[in-house]
Amino acid sequence: MKQLDKLTNKAKGNKKTLLFLVILFIIGIIAGSLFISVLNKSDKALVKEYLEKFIMNIHQNKLDYTTSFISSLISNLFYVMIIWLLGISVIGLPIILFLYFSKAFIVGFSISSILFHYQFKGIVIAFCYIFPHHIINVLIFTLLVLYSMSLSIKISKTLIMKKSLDFRLIMKKYGMILGICLVGSIITSILEVFVMPTLIKFCMSIIS
Repeated sequence: MKQLDKLTNKAKGNKKTLLFLVILFIIGIIAGSLFISVLNKSDKALVKEYLEKFIMNIHQNKLDYTTSFISSLISNLFYVMIIWLLGISVIGLPIILFLYFSKAFIVGFSISSILFHYQFKGIVIAFCYIFPHHIINVLIFTLLVLYSMSLSIKISKTLIMKKSLDFRLIMKKYGMILGICLVGSIITSILEVFVMPTLIKFCMSIIS
């Protein structure tokens, strides 16, 4: 409980940074949503083919859950570890922001692709696609990026001003953030692979 209070206080103490991240994520969502409109016909056809194959595999229970889970988990853990490691570096800040933006871009593109090809049904599919694992993922990455940015800036200021820094204490707190994000990533991978397809199948059976 104390750790959660500390995280909450940290977020409150970095309102400007948090607001910046929210705005950046929204811009990423919008950019990803608009990207589908600039694709050529062949690319749109490939996206449609992928979506239809995915939905068909869900209906026919042909999903390879083990492979999908491993792929999802590796992807999530890769993002977490890369952002966490970049937070320790001095030059990691722009890369952290780029990765955060790209995550939002992918979500926006995925949602707009579903809506573009499935129209009204796409609203239901898109909701099932983002709830709950993508929402949890956004919270996890926002928390991680917030702390990574804060640490990267703190290290940069320390080097420039030539001040001492209790690196052991900072890494202890930063390690706790890594642990929380890793556990969260495992949970979101489980939800994405084992819950999301079932939810889509259930909702599609109702509206079809």
